[in-house]
Amino acid sequence: MKRRAHIHTYGDVNGVSFRFLVKQKAQSLGLKGICKQNEEKEIIIDIEGNTKSLEEFLNYILKGVSPVTKKNSFEIEFFEDIIGYTTLKTDIV
Repeated sequence: MKRRAHIHTYGDVNGVSFRFLVKQKAQSLGLKGICKQNEEKEIIIDIEGNTKSLEEFLNYILKGVSPVTKKNSFEIEFFEDIIGYTTLKTDIV
């Protein structure tokens, strides 16, 4: 079964390789979606894939992606509808 999660990340996510590490983990799990920084320097992730991979990804995020990250908080929403992303797009290289 596929699901989608929308994650809004606050805190120490700027300049700590957060988006790069999120992209690596998501790709390793076969997840697709977007990961970008908004104007308030918060990270928005909209990601979808099979439920098991999505759960593993969320556990990774909640444990702390980067070793130099000091404090993060998250808002997570789950959706049954799938957008149909074909890649994981980020606003970094």
